[in-house]
Amino acid sequence: PTAGAAISEHYDVDKVAFTGSTEVGHIIMQAAGKTNLKNVTLELGGKSPNIIFADADLDHAVETAHFALFFNQGQCCCAGSRTFVEESIYDEFVRRSVERARKRKVGDPLADESEQGPQGDQVQ
Repeated sequence: PTAGAAISEHYDVDKVAFTGSTEVGHIIMQAAGKTNLKNVTLELGGKSPNIIFADADLDHAVETAHFALFFNQGQCCCAGSRTFVEESIYDEFVRRSVERARKRKVGDPLADESEQGPQGDQVQ
């Protein structure tokens, strides 16, 4: 099982806190109920959009949108996981955003050059 499933289903875990989709929240609640009735805290379904217009400083907009999405590894109820971009700059915004995401440094969370610590599995 995934790390999240193993934690949610384990009898020795007394509390689970999760920020993410409503669908996964249901799964966690079911696992908690089927095992030891562990305490569960959920922050579900938050969508805080970024809106980017053609007159924006595109470099700043890309960096801000990147930070909004990846801040705290995206485990934040206010993660900017929706970005609306004016059509005339859409292609350029996407190109720069993909370039920025590919440069993101995942590694040792104590290393200065790391922007993000390790993930629980490859899908994350």
